[in-house]
Amino acid sequence: MRDIFKIIKADNQREENKKTISIGIDFQIAGREICYPVSENCHSYEDLAVEVGEIKRNLECILEEAKTHFKGPAPKGDSGFEPETSVDEIWQTLAGITDESIFVERFNSLDDTRRKEVADHVITKCSVFSGRGSVFSARYNNGTGYME
Repeated sequence: MRDIFKIIKADNQREENKKTISIGIDFQIAGREICYPVSENCHSYEDLAVEVGEIKRNLECILEEAKTHFKGPAPKGDSGFEPETSVDEIWQTLAGITDESIFVERFNSLDDTRRKEVADHVITKCSVFSGRGSVFSARYNNGTGYME
């Protein structure tokens, strides 16, 4: 596979010596090359590292969805996570699932101990006001340990 990600360089016309870059995907269509931006404009290396991390997370989520596609849905009670998978890794994977019903089903398929560990992780270490954390906090039943 050829390298499809490219750096798009831009000079800020308003401020002299102020450079920005973004990440783009290189398309070659009918002999023409077009680089389409897929990240925010970055003003520092640290900004770019955050954008790269987001792209990596998105690709990891695609792998998880592909795993479900090729294996079929996980049987009830089988979360698909290896026993040594960390609670943070489990949450990162769950948080990346775009379909809410699959997200809830996958969380609920964890065994009791892991479900409670993941719930504790989300409640104590993650934002429950945005993203999947907000869905979790709205649907989690502390009494049963399941999302409803």
